[in-house]
Amino acid sequence: MFCDAIAHALRYLLFFSLAVVAACYVHEIGHAVAGLFVGVVTVPTLAKEYALRSQLDWTKEIWIALGGPIGTLAAMLSASLYFWCKPCSGREAVFAGTSVPLFVYSLRFLLVGRGHDDDEWQGAQTALGLPPASHVIDIFFMCLLVAALVVWFVRRSPSLRSWLRLPAVAVIGLALLVGLQAGNNTLFDRFFPDVTIVNVPPGLDPR
Repeated sequence: MFCDAIAHALRYLLFFSLAVVAACYVHEIGHAVAGLFVGVVTVPTLAKEYALRSQLDWTKEIWIALGGPIGTLAAMLSASLYFWCKPCSGREAVFAGTSVPLFVYSLRFLLVGRGHDDDEWQGAQTALGLPPASHVIDIFFMCLLVAALVVWFVRRSPSLRSWLRLPAVAVIGLALLVGLQAGNNTLFDRFFPDVTIVNVPPGLDPR
């Protein structure tokens, strides 16, 4: 029985970790696809996208920025449907792993005041016709995270033990995402040139 529990935990962790990586990559693919629509070739890696040019105009950057949140939303909706149709342990792990970026965005928003570093959210909000300094995307992802918890509660009817395990899962997810981003940037930053964003409007507040 003990060996079965260990095997189950390792399987859950494997599916969870793969889902975290996949969710991050889909976010970057969103940037790359949006880049193609504005004529900018962008290489998506697991935790960062790289535009293949030295300068990028703000009018194009805003659409590339918007592609990331759209990718995250698509990944979350897909994982939610996958879990809702058959709420077994393996699918729960995928659902939980896909939710990790939402948790990290929300946590960063509460701690720093913005869910994403640099000016990505501000660019995406500009593309949507919203005030760039607003927090619409931050609040949207926080609401989506709460909705994910509701879906988990409704479909899984979690026990008290599952609720108590939730903070540990969140910490593991946070560590995985931070480690993925640090490792990815260390590996790939040397191969791609820094991109200078030009014609950036005044008043942005990257954090």
